[in-house]
Amino acid sequence: MHSALFTLFGFATAAYSASIPRAELKSFEVTGLNFTQAAGSDAANVTFWLNDPNTNSETICSHESARPNELHFCNGTPQFVFGQDFKTLAVSFLYIPDGFQGHTALSGTSDVKLNCVDNDTTDNSKDCWAEDIKIEPTVFAP
Repeated sequence: MHSALFTLFGFATAAYSASIPRAELKSFEVTGLNFTQAAGSDAANVTFWLNDPNTNSETICSHESARPNELHFCNGTPQFVFGQDFKTLAVSFLYIPDGFQGHTALSGTSDVKLNCVDNDTTDNSKDCWAEDIKIEPTVFAP
């Protein structure tokens, strides 16, 4: 399942692993994950903050009608895709770090533990949120 998520990141399928010690990489941080999903729908309105401490960048990711296994872009170059039933989240950053020629990508996947409540006021939708998520990145370089 996780490997299927990464196939959506086209650059990752053609990339090879770079020789950066894993200890130098810091986990991505996902905070403020909220979404609303209408009853009977497989789509959800999703919003969360994505922080990459490796590049000191933070961006908001949001999408109306996000569906599992569909690639979405955050504000900027980060990409995200949810797995089946929104139980996993894969994120990817593309950037040029100090000392590297060309572009480098960091990607990672994590399980998502959702907390949901029914919202009877709007067409029986459910409002969901998740605690902060740490995602261990993997490095890819051209």
